[in-house]
Amino acid sequence: MIIVRFPPRYIVEKRYIVEVILREFLGLQFEVLIESRTNWALGESNSDKAIIIQDCLFQTPSTDWLKSNSLPKQPLKHWFVDKTDIFRKIKNQSIPVIFGKSLERGYFYQATEDLVRIGIDIFGSAFFMLTRYEESIKRTRDQFDRFPASASLAHQENFLSRPIVNEYVEILWTGLKTLWPQLKRKSQTFKVQVSHDVDIPYRYAFSGLHQLGRDVAVSCLKRRNIQQGLSQISSWHKVKSGLLHADPCNTFDWLMDQSESAGLKSSFYFITDHSDNSRDGDYHLYHPLMRRLLSHIHSRGHEIGLHPSFNTYLDVFQTRKEFEILKRVCVEESIDQSEWGGRQHYLRWRSTETWQNWNDVGLSYDSTVGFADFSGFRCGTCYEFSTYNLRTRKALKLIERPLIVMECSILDDRYMGLNHDLPQAFSHISMLKNICRKFGGNFTLLWHNSRLENLEIKELYQQVLSA
Repeated sequence: MIIVRFPPRYIVEKRYIVEVILREFLGLQFEVLIESRTNWALGESNSDKAIIIQDCLFQTPSTDWLKSNSLPKQPLKHWFVDKTDIFRKIKNQSIPVIFGKSLERGYFYQATEDLVRIGIDIFGSAFFMLTRYEESIKRTRDQFDRFPASASLAHQENFLSRPIVNEYVEILWTGLKTLWPQLKRKSQTFKVQVSHDVDIPYRYAFSGLHQLGRDVAVSCLKRRNIQQGLSQISSWHKVKSGLLHADPCNTFDWLMDQSESAGLKSSFYFITDHSDNSRDGDYHLYHPLMRRLLSHIHSRGHEIGLHPSFNTYLDVFQTRKEFEILKRVCVEESIDQSEWGGRQHYLRWRSTETWQNWNDVGLSYDSTVGFADFSGFRCGTCYEFSTYNLRTRKALKLIERPLIVMECSILDDRYMGLNHDLPQAFSHISMLKNICRKFGGNFTLLWHNSRLENLEIKELYQQVLSA
């Protein structure tokens, strides 16, 4: 049994992060003792051995909590490791220190037979990343009221493509194993979790001549692709004649085929109501076509989830209404699931409101928290974890399943813009996937059913699944 000792400040926050790091990530049993001290100490009740860890974030005066004065000082310090073999899963020789104090000669780790000292504030830094602490302070937002990657510490300090919390956990685990070699950690198994936000289930099934005219105009006038425009007219007529397989967005069976071939289960997240008619799609879940689609997905053993509409991220009442619609339709179609999760439309999310909304309406997990403008580790981890409300200072039942890659982030010109360099797009995605594999984490991939517009994109998707 590990005994965790820490100073009597921010006790609720400390209990939360110890629970996540030690129990959820490492699978260790522990007890907490609150003492008059200035650092963290981990030990055993019948042993003089101890790990001493810096306590920095939680030394913040209460008047500065969730204020700019409590943010990490930039540029960050770096620990230049010359013996990377002691941290086998960390290949980078330079480890950014979000919070911490160096020990001697710029080192942040020292070990003897009975004592390990760690200069990185592992628990405070992990709390900072997992709760998205900085996003409650920094006011930068994009046109959709989203916190952009460019404003994040991870992007500014060049570690967004590294699961820094996982790296810190490995440093902690190395210290634990140094002192107590008999310790066994939780086995973390690499998983690919593929999901599809259903913004447009069918391009033409619910649209009229106006939408067709816009599509053809874009193809012929903007892209100067007359053949594509003629193909769109042909598809529209076929769909209106009842041939749904001709609809370019009707990729559901193809996506399920790919998942099943890879031994995976797809999750399809549906919009159930419209809080912004211009952005929330043109379909209704009560429509017979949508009912049949949900039943078909369920019959093939794949998951159905919620894609709350554009203006729900701050609105618990609308979130509840939309979740109730989803459950009602599923009950009527004899669809039963052990858990319900999903992702916010447009990735609109705010830590202190959105997580609480999802928790309060009874959703099991959220998979929104990834940046729209750049793929990577927004929460600093590839593990799912219990969430926490910084304002109410309460741990939530809701699980966050961090979003690592969204295809729009990779391909769109307004974001990373790799649509014109698909080999580079594949290289970047597979790099992130391999990092998740190395840590036994979850590679969470979002690929819209409506973003498989040509053979090259379909081949990219297949390559990503098989990598």
